[in-house]
Amino acid sequence: MIKRRNWLMLLVLLLLNSAFVSAQDPIRGTTGETVLNVRELPERGSARLAQFQPHTDFIVEGRNESADWLLVFAPSVGVRGWVAIGFITFERPVQVSTEIPVSNERVTLETMTTGGDSGAAAPAVVTIPDVIDYPAVYMTDAVWRNVRNIWARGRQLGNDPWVLMKVGESNSAGTVYLCNFEWRAYSLGTYTHLQGIVDNFSATGSLCRFNASAQNGFATVNVLDPLFAPADICQPNESALACEIRRSRASFAFIYMGLPDTGILTVSEFNRNMTTIVNTLTRAGVIPILATWPTADVFNGNNLPQLFNEEIRAVARALSVPMLDFRAALYNYPNHGTGSDGYHLSVRDETRSEFGGDELQYGRTYRELQSLQILYDIMSAVG
Repeated sequence: MIKRRNWLMLLVLLLLNSAFVSAQDPIRGTTGETVLNVRELPERGSARLAQFQPHTDFIVEGRNESADWLLVFAPSVGVRGWVAIGFITFERPVQVSTEIPVSNERVTLETMTTGGDSGAAAPAVVTIPDVIDYPAVYMTDAVWRNVRNIWARGRQLGNDPWVLMKVGESNSAGTVYLCNFEWRAYSLGTYTHLQGIVDNFSATGSLCRFNASAQNGFATVNVLDPLFAPADICQPNESALACEIRRSRASFAFIYMGLPDTGILTVSEFNRNMTTIVNTLTRAGVIPILATWPTADVFNGNNLPQLFNEEIRAVARALSVPMLDFRAALYNYPNHGTGSDGYHLSVRDETRSEFGGDELQYGRTYRELQSLQILYDIMSAVG
């Protein structure tokens, strides 16, 4: 009888312990030593939504029926999705098949950050704060050495020293960027030293002309894909980027893009594309000038603008190329330097560019000033 009573007591303790485990804090874990893909479904061949960097902490929301994939949420980056269980470590011992509920959710780009359709409350997204103490202009000694090397290559290839090209989306396409200076609808204010830059680049017509590599809605994939190169001016199987390099024979390229990429690429894929764009330009003797991009706070709920802008900074550092950090520089401007839509850079008067104070209030005017200034600095340095 005593043995039977001890056995019953042990059974009760086990049941109580099981109930305690199920009622305690959410199951937590961390990723391993390598980058881990986050997918829309618990299948290796399903779409990749994002990537977790090594040692990313997460909360487990569910599992698939075979218990070899987990639906997780990483508060530090505000991203949720499916990860393979073999690449993670739990914070405590976990009975996966009994403690974690089964889920059949397909995670989309929308529910990746805002919660799914499983009926459970969506985890709150922890917003990554912007770092705003980056220098407005990234030009280290290594960058200057590389700029001089690219400039010398451009001279050997016959590039025109007074021609620039634009690579980007609607903030660079059409007539929204630098055109007023070619149209003589501007005032330099106290920045009279920039007059020679305006005059010489205006003379070649490069401040306001159609660029195959700058079109509305362009992401990095569009710039690199021949499918999106204008057939009337580009050669067969020639990307928009290669087309514009060939057509313009430019010495400088202003690169401003990224928000359209956040809906279709992971940060690592974006990094690879930006790296390809920069390397393609430098091989052609064109000095790439990267730029980060601001947005209003309404775009920042999923942290993608912050994460993608960090990749632009990483490319600038890795490849030693100039960068204008508009996200940091415009952070304290009204609406972070953007207009009513929260994305296109703000301007007081679209028909004129005034450096009499507008550059201290409006994002587009500040961008134009910094663009002319960096051209002045580089041209002064290379003689």
